[in-house]
Amino acid sequence: MAVCLLVCVSCGDDDNDSNVGNSEVAALKAVLLDDDGQIAFETTEASGVYKIGLLSLTDARSLVSLYAGDGFTGKTYTYTLANNKGAVQVVVGDNGVYYQIRFAVKGIPQFVLNLVDEGGNAFGMKHTCNVCGYQWISTINRCPRTGSRSYHP
Repeated sequence: MAVCLLVCVSCGDDDNDSNVGNSEVAALKAVLLDDDGQIAFETTEASGVYKIGLLSLTDARSLVSLYAGDGFTGKTYTYTLANNKGAVQVVVGDNGVYYQIRFAVKGIPQFVLNLVDEGGNAFGMKHTCNVCGYQWISTINRCPRTGSRSYHP
């Protein structure tokens, strides 16, 4: 079960914008935070920076689209949530980082997520989500697409 981040809105109705913004935040919380409301990714040495190892650039782009919407084209991009609920900024990475995603969303701690090329230097185990089949490399057993903790290494 994949989480759909984008919701269609007709006109500029404030009630609709508020509902859309709230649903966007809820969708992000479901895949970014654990049951205790903490960021569900492996930390790096830098404060507020997390990482997840991916198997390909295609996987990285797919994950960015999940977090930042379908407007992402592979270049630096900012997705603004409805009703001033925040933004998700994507920057093209370097030195083994496919993309760096900066989350500034109400109700979620501000943080940076590096989508890292596994490149033979795995910092965790390879996991496969039983719900969606997505594969990732991490010490974290929570699927970055569905939020599911059901996996098998």
